[in-house]
Amino acid sequence: MKRIVFYAFAIAMMTSFLSATAQNKWNVSAGVNLTPDIQKKFEGSTHDVGAGAFIGVGYEINFTPHWSFNPQIEANYINNCHIKKYGGSKHYFGKEYCNINLPLITSFRFNVSDKVGLRFGVGPNFQESLCVRQYKDASTNKKEKMTGNFFNRFNVGIQGEAAVETGNHLSYMFRTGYTLIPEHRMGKTLTLSLGVRYSF
Repeated sequence: MKRIVFYAFAIAMMTSFLSATAQNKWNVSAGVNLTPDIQKKFEGSTHDVGAGAFIGVGYEINFTPHWSFNPQIEANYINNCHIKKYGGSKHYFGKEYCNINLPLITSFRFNVSDKVGLRFGVGPNFQESLCVRQYKDASTNKKEKMTGNFFNRFNVGIQGEAAVETGNHLSYMFRTGYTLIPEHRMGKTLTLSLGVRYSF
């Protein structure tokens, strides 16, 4: 009798686990980003907005029909620069980054119709800059590579998103991210993104 109870319990737990796993989904996302310059400006310089892109993959764990957790790994390119004018010409000061991001997003979703839902999410973002270039020469726009160890290429921030979900697979999202450690390579940087996500 004890064996029957044990096997029944094991089968119930396995069925529950498989059912929950079946509700979880992989996802891929890609899009473009804009990075307004929010650093302290040089005298005589003006703000500029740099363009970039991102691509990533995640695994969404659904706790309920409304709440989920989506750890992701993402590669992105960020151009964070500002302009200084000399006479009639423009010269760029700033940095370009190729980063690996690990955003951990907790989301809440709800349906607004049978085929359309809204999703709102927020969470920490851990970032490592793999490749950094700095504009250093005002007269030639010459670039130099920046060096540094893992620690001072690392940054942590917060990321939020709002998305429109159409059906079970596609969603269209607006995201904003802000890095928090000013003395590290990325400094305090605001990034605004538009993208699409496919879940399967």
